[in-house]
Parts: sequence; C-alpha cells; structure tokens
Amino acid sequence: MSWQDGMGEFVRADKRRIQTAVLGSADSDEPLMLPMEAIELDAFRHAHEHDTFWCGTLLGGCGGQLTTKLYTDRACHFAHHPDPDGLPHVCGRRARGVDSADHLYVRSAAAAWLASRGEQVSCEYPRHDGTPLGSVVDVRWRHGALRVHLDQAVAPVWDNGMEPVLGTMVPVDRDTLIRRWYVHRIRLESEGTARRVRIGTEAFARPTEWFALDECEMTERGLSTPVVEEIVRARNAPRPSLWSPGKAKRVPEPEARAQALLRRLVYARRIESAVLAKQVCGEIEDLTGVERELQEQLEAAVRHARVWLVEQNEARRRLFDNLKKAVAEQRPGRVRRLLLRVNGTAAEDRTEAEAVVYERATKYFESLDDLTRDAVEAEAATEKEARKAAARVRSALQGLRRYDAYTSALRPQVEGLLRSATLAGELLKPGEARRVEVWKNRVAEGPQAPLHVARRYWIQRGCPRCHADQGVNCVLVEEPDSGKVRKDPHNERLQLIVDERKAEQKKARQLKKARQEVVSPAEPMKPAVEEREREAGPGRPARERRPKKPRKKAEPRLHHQVPRRDWYRMVCPRCHAGPGKLCDNDDRVGPAEKRQLPHDERLRRVLQSDDRVGPAEKRQAPRDERLHRVPQLAPAEPRPPRRRRGDREVQEAAGSAARTWHAAEVTCPKCQAAPNTPCTPNGMHHKRVEWAREFTRRLWG
Repeated sequence: MSWQDGMGEFVRADKRRIQTAVLGSADSDEPLMLPMEAIELDAFRHAHEHDTFWCGTLLGGCGGQLTTKLYTDRACHFAHHPDPDGLPHVCGRRARGVDSADHLYVRSAAAAWLASRGEQVSCEYPRHDGTPLGSVVDVRWRHGALRVHLDQAVAPVWDNGMEPVLGTMVPVDRDTLIRRWYVHRIRLESEGTARRVRIGTEAFARPTEWFALDECEMTERGLSTPVVEEIVRARNAPRPSLWSPGKAKRVPEPEARAQALLRRLVYARRIESAVLAKQVCGEIEDLTGVERELQEQLEAAVRHARVWLVEQNEARRRLFDNLKKAVAEQRPGRVRRLLLRVNGTAAEDRTEAEAVVYERATKYFESLDDLTRDAVEAEAATEKEARKAAARVRSALQGLRRYDAYTSALRPQVEGLLRSATLAGELLKPGEARRVEVWKNRVAEGPQAPLHVARRYWIQRGCPRCHADQGVNCVLVEEPDSGKVRKDPHNERLQLIVDERKAEQKKARQLKKARQEVVSPAEPMKPAVEEREREAGPGRPARERRPKKPRKKAEPRLHHQVPRRDWYRMVCPRCHAGPGKLCDNDDRVGPAEKRQLPHDERLRRVLQSDDRVGPAEKRQAPRDERLHRVPQLAPAEPRPPRRRRGDREVQEAAGSAARTWHAAEVTCPKCQAAPNTPCTPNGMHHKRVEWAREFTRRLWG
C-alpha cells in the first residue's frame, strides 16, 4: 500500500503477472506478448536482444521500463525494474493478461488491412464515463467507420453512422438480430508472441461463422464477410443504393414481388415469428396483377400459414399456462426458463391475461433471495453447458458417420464424443444416444490394429462382414450411412489373407526342418574344444580367446595433484612468473591477461621439488622429464620457513578449480565487463554465462 501522487489516494501493489508490453517507449502503440514457457523465452530474448519493453500508457500502465522474468516452475512474465529506494514498484495498470493489449492489436490489424486497400486509417480509444482504456476502438477512414466493442463496458449504438463490431462476450438481443439481419463479432487468438484478429458473422437461427480479416471486404452495406451475401440472398434484400430527391422509387413486378413474399413467409415460419407471418399474409392478400397459377400458390401458402398461426397461438397459450403453473408451484428454475421463452417468442401483442401472468412471474423472480437466485443461475449455467455438449455430440457424430470401426486414429474424436455425451445427458435424442452407445462398446473392445494387404489381393475375395462380392469395395454396415462405399476394406476381409499367409509360412518352416533332419542325421555331442579344432581344420589353428586387459585408470590432472597453496610457490619455467604471481595467459585460455590456473611446467616443478618427493619418486622424475621433453631443472631452492596464517600476505589468485565458476566471476566476452561487475545495458549477457560453463568444463577436463 502506497500513496499515489496526483490522485490523492492509496494504491495497493498489484501482484498479478504482466504478460503484455509495448516496444520502444512508454507512448508506443506497438504491442508485444511474452511467451509463458521458459524454453520459448530464450528465443524471445534472442530475437529482441536490442529492444526495450515498457509498461505503456496506452495499456493503462505507469510508463516504466519492464524486464523479462524467466521461471521453470510457473509462467514467465514481465516485471518492473526495482525502485531505487528498495520499495515495491506501484503501478495502477488494471489489465495485465494476454488480452490486455487487444485494442492495440485491433488498431494495427485494421490499419494494415485498410492500407492494403489504399485507405488511410485513424484510430481512437474513447473513454465514456470512466470506462477502462481499450474497451472501445474507433476505426475511421475516408468512406466509413467501425466501432469495435471488446467488452460490455459500453453498450453498442446501431444507428449513429459507425457500424458496431462486438466482442464475443457482448450480448445482442433477438429483435436486433431479426431487424438488422446479422451482426459482426470479433475475437483475437494467440499465435506466438502476437494476437490474430478474426471476424465472425452472427445471424438469427444460425451459428456464428468466423473468417480471417483478409477474407473480409468493405462494401456499400458496410463490413462484409463471405457469409453476408448468403444471408442477404436468404432475406431477398435488394442492394442498398443512394437516394436522391426527384428520383422515383423503383417498384418490382408483381411476379417478382410475389416470389419475394413467398420467401419471406418461409423465413417467418423458420424463425417462428408470428408477427412477421401475419404481416406477410396481409401483404399477399393485398397483392394483385399476378397470373392464375402463381395466385393459387399464394393462396395455398396463406392457408398453410393460417393453420401454422393457429398452432402457434395454441403453443403460446400453453406457454403462459405453464408459466402461471410454475409461479404457483414456486419453481424458480422453471420460471426463469419460461420467462426467457416468453421474451423470445411472445414479446409483442400480449393480451391482458398474458400481461398479468408475465408481470406476476417477473415480480416472483425478482423477489427471490440472493442464495436462491445464485442456485438458479448455476442450474441455468449447467443447462447451457449441457446444450453446448449436445451440439458437440451431434457434430462429432456427423464426423464419425464414415466409420464403422474404432481405430487408434479415431481415439481423440471418440474420447471427445463420450465426454460431451456424459455432459449432455438427457438432451440427446434416442437415435443419437444409440449411436453413442455403439461407440462406447467399440471403445470397450479396444482399437482395431490396421492390417496392410495390397488391394490386388483382397479385392479377389468377398467380405464376411458387409458381404461385398469379389471385385467390389466394402461398404458401411451401420446406420445412418449404411450402404455407402467405405474408404478402406474391413479388417475381417484382410484377416483371411493374413491367416492364410501365416499358415503357409508355418508349413514352409516345418518342411524345411523335416528336410534338414533327413539330410543331417543326429551325431553324438563333442566337447566344445574338439568342435573348435574340427571347425579350424588342419591348415588353420583354432583361435584362442585372449583375456581382456584391464583399462588403465586416468591419472588426475596436475592442478588436482598439487594443493592450491603450493601452486605459485616456485618460479614458472615457462613464463618466468615469480613466486606468488599468476602465470601469463600466453595460450589464451580465457579472456583475462592472466591464467586462471598455473602452467603445467610450473606444477610439475613443484611435484619434483626435493621437499615434496621421496627416493622412489626421485628416481621416477627423470623418466617423466624425458617423456614430457622438459629440460633439466635447476636444483630446487630450499623452502623458506612457513609463516603463520595471520602474517601471510594476500596472494593474487583467480579462482579455484574445485568448484563451479559463475558468470559474475569471469570477464564478459561481449561487453568486457570485469569480474563482479554487471553487464550493460540490459543485465547479464548470454555469452558470459556460456563462457563460465565452458571454463568450468575446461578446468575439470
């Protein structure tokens, strides 16, 4: 908790992890998303080695610089640089997840899309009555404008000259869908360290269909997707044209008008709109000037529509009776469901009795306590999930119609089908439940292993499962696609050929074994030595097995044989470094001017000194000298008396080989930062870490 200047209030430090930032500066509008996995963060750092990350003001952030945090036990994320005073950094940014920069991704995607069509774009992020920054994005260009609603903070306005594009969580009522024919939606999907925009079109009584932004176009009607033309043709709406004073409105011919009314009547019955059906029936009755055959079709359509309207009125009466009964029985869950149906199908032209029932049900539902209402909402959410699961079951069954056997390749689809069927429960139709049970039994039996037999062999036989004749492909044997040609033959048809091949192979092995027994009669067993001599022959001696020589154990390195306190006791015969001085780095082992370890000649001289070796080792020393081709050394100087620990001078050293070297203890080969000093400007360089690992490996061999 800290006091925020300029606002006069206490601000609590936000502990949520930051997943998005902007590049270059605090005012930048170029968004970036950090990968959450450690293995991906390494590549991310390498790609943005020379970039800086900021808590941008367009993200609602503080404008401070960010750094990346790598973790293996949790998600990687951005973090603010620590405060110079050691206090926790305070940032008033509200949104920090992967979708917190979606308004910037929408701006960049819209600008690139319209620029490819020769348009110059201007984007704004309006804030209404304290709504969060990024809830609404206004995209304007010379010939039009769009208002993108990414959340529910601002209600969409449909007739202000800017076409609304709604996020997936922004609701839209049924009347708006019917009146406008369709609405556009937007969603963003993560791809690596970016977010891709997809546009969807939602219409009444049909699912939302999604398309990439490059598949969309701007027309006279506004934003258009490939499915918009289908919706327009279904509604038989003429293309919009500019109206000018003094220009007469073109009236279609009677036959074309009649065909349009017939299509509108079919659409009204499809969406179960009694109001629209009554309106179309009245227009058909007032239509004149059509041929006799077409007039008979219109009259028949009106008769069927009147019968349908009577059925709808009866269904409407039962709906209000059920609502009245549910209120009397005090069943809040059923009251909620029936109220939704009334609002969807009987929102207009209510009678006085229906209005009384609706008002009583509304008051009853509003009088429920919070606990009961929460339980009802939870039950409604469960029912909604069950309906979605039922839709997934139907989709999965549609994809599995071409298969009548369970294989390993179908495992993901079948497992998803069974999970969705468990959630759907009683919402499945009897036929769907039977097909789900069939797949459940196939899963219990296990997947069929695929058999590989060439077509020229199995096509010559009939199938015992689908009873396909010789020369005919197999067909599906189960509903609903029974009789259709199968992609692959049944395993039962291939198993006959596989069994015959196995029987022939077994018979061939038996014949070969019997033939060998007849040609080579049984002989008495001989010792192994005689057998080897017989196989060797008179002119070729038997090969004797040589005993394996034990491997020699590798001798320890010289800097492991000499204690560290004696490394620099004597003068180095190679670089002539004095006692207590480091050896010169003449062979460039490491980035420093001095070696981290003394030369081997210096260590070998210490080992051969008189005060360290015994008589046997002295005799062995000349031989080692000859082997290593080292010139004869001068007589060793007498060892000075050892001083006490407190009187010793500090000896120059560069590390120990008996431990692992860390990156901070070596010179950075990239920025030449000295040991125990940080790299500049963005922390420890990767090459410095790799050099420390390589140096440790060289020390230990």
